[in-house]
Amino acid sequence: MRIPKVISKNNHEYILEKQVNEKLFLYKDLLYGYKECFSLYDLGLIEEQTKVSRDRKQVYHF
Repeated sequence: MRIPKVISKNNHEYILEKQVNEKLFLYKDLLYGYKECFSLYDLGLIEEQTKVSRDRKQVYHF
């Protein structure tokens, strides 16, 4: 899985600064300079996983 160096989100461009942990990445806004974290899900690299309980009354999102 390849992590993008530059992404465009919310009409802003962000450049990768560092990897915080295995699922979280720190990006810096190129226009204003503030920093924001994005997960693998936010970057579109993984899909949301859903787990249904045995009695099918509750649905858990991870």
